[in-house]
Amino acid sequence: MTKEMSRRIWLVGLLLYAIAGAADAVIFLRSEAQAGQDWWAPDNLAIAFSAGLFWPVDLVARSLFNR
Repeated sequence: MTKEMSRRIWLVGLLLYAIAGAADAVIFLRSEAQAGQDWWAPDNLAIAFSAGLFWPVDLVARSLFNR
């Protein structure tokens, strides 16, 4: 595998990670809005950003929490 091909694979992986992180942040903000919370509040935006950044850990925690 060439160096250029390796860079493309990493780029695709990072883009997929970013898309999944953005989707997780949107899911969090939507659930806050449906619960009647102010989703523009700085604390909700900070939590949504963290959830988007660490979404793999969030998925594992959700599955463990639902048990």
